[in-house]
Amino acid sequence: MFKCHQPFISIEKKFLEPVLDYLNRLALLEILGLVGNLSLLVGVIVFIAGEQDRRNAEVYQAWQVVTAAYDQAGSGGRKEALEFLNSEPRRIPWFWLTWRRQSLEGLEAPKAYLRGVQLSDAELVNANLQQANLFAANLQKANLYAAKLQKADLSKANLKDARLYRANLQGASLSEAQLQKARLYRANLQQAILDAANLHNASLLVTNLQQSYLEEANLQKAILFKANLSGADLSGADLQQARFSRTNLQEADLSGANLKETDLSRANLQDALYSDETTSEAACEILYITYPCPTIFPEGFDPKAAGMKLIKEEEDIPEG
Repeated sequence: MFKCHQPFISIEKKFLEPVLDYLNRLALLEILGLVGNLSLLVGVIVFIAGEQDRRNAEVYQAWQVVTAAYDQAGSGGRKEALEFLNSEPRRIPWFWLTWRRQSLEGLEAPKAYLRGVQLSDAELVNANLQQANLFAANLQKANLYAAKLQKADLSKANLKDARLYRANLQGASLSEAQLQKARLYRANLQQAILDAANLHNASLLVTNLQQSYLEEANLQKAILFKANLSGADLSGADLQQARFSRTNLQEADLSGANLKETDLSRANLQDALYSDETTSEAACEILYITYPCPTIFPEGFDPKAAGMKLIKEEEDIPEG
């Protein structure tokens, strides 16, 4: 019997056992593959679940940079940190995860170097940015309610649609700044420099612009209800269709300004300066306006009857 079964035993050992061994190994590999895939899936879930903690850590580090650089004249990394805090980043490849921008309310960054910083739509309520360098900064639609911006450099800054209610811009430089549709209700712009600034459609209700510099500024259709522009330099400014209801323009310089279609019936123009076709070339040159430099008034308006003073020669220009 043994001799009869020996060929079958030989065949089993040579052929069947290797096949069975291969099949066992294949099943084990499949199990190991499944376990590996499951481990990978668990790892991905844990990683995604930790995204909030990583985001919180990044926000904390950014605020640490901002705080550490307090009262420094340089950037100190604040520019990049503030841009990060104000951003809404997405996580790749988790494209569905979007983080909310952080509020910058009450930010303390006086004298900060933030040239060209990108902070559109930022919440900067009560922020302290006194003497900060914000040259060419993007602050479009930013909320700067009651912000402290005294002597800040905002030259060529983008402040379109910005909310500057009760903001203190005393002595600030806003040369060539974009202020279209900006809301400056009760803002303090005393002695601010706004030459060639664009204030088209801006709202300057009850705003203090006393002794400010607005040479060649664009104030077309601007609302200047109860604004204080006494002693302001508006030479060569474009004031077409602006609304000057109960506006104080005493001793303001309106030489060479364009007041076409502007309602001046309720404005206080006592001792305000103007020019006409008789104004000399030398006087226009001192006023930095192109000769001839007549002030363009609304049709039928009499500047003398409004108490205004004509500049004819150099000696007619008040000192300062």
